[in-house]
Amino acid sequence: MDQVTRNLTYVCVDYEIVGIPQSGEPTELVTEIFEAKGALIVDHETSLVACFDDPANAVEAAVVAQWRTQRDINDPGRKMRVGIHLGDLSEALAVLRCSNGNQIVFSGQVDAETGGTLDARPMVRAQLWPDAEPVQLWLSTDSRPDIDGRPLRLPT
Repeated sequence: MDQVTRNLTYVCVDYEIVGIPQSGEPTELVTEIFEAKGALIVDHETSLVACFDDPANAVEAAVVAQWRTQRDINDPGRKMRVGIHLGDLSEALAVLRCSNGNQIVFSGQVDAETGGTLDARPMVRAQLWPDAEPVQLWLSTDSRPDIDGRPLRLPT
């Protein structure tokens, strides 16, 4: 896949560890959900990185994956963090670093590409990458249980 010429949406997943996790990483479950939604898994040192052709599909897959992780695995010691961005993988990883456990955070580029139709709340405009304007970050506020309402983790 030519990542330079295609406009891909990256979904980056990691985990916030609180105390001692009671289970292993749910990466297999999340991978299965992402692949069923048409994602390609990217080999990366982060727990899981997937790319999608459609940003709305990427957000939907992330919501389903986080909801299933909360419901099926239900590990209070391991909370899934998700960052979603349309464009560059390194920028998507910067969006991921802003999220807390049980949060799905996406960039303004995803909101714009989906026509503002996603169930989300604007959080903050942040300077995440050099040589670019600050980006609006959004918190997905769909019907998942236990959405974490903490302020985003912002670079200092």
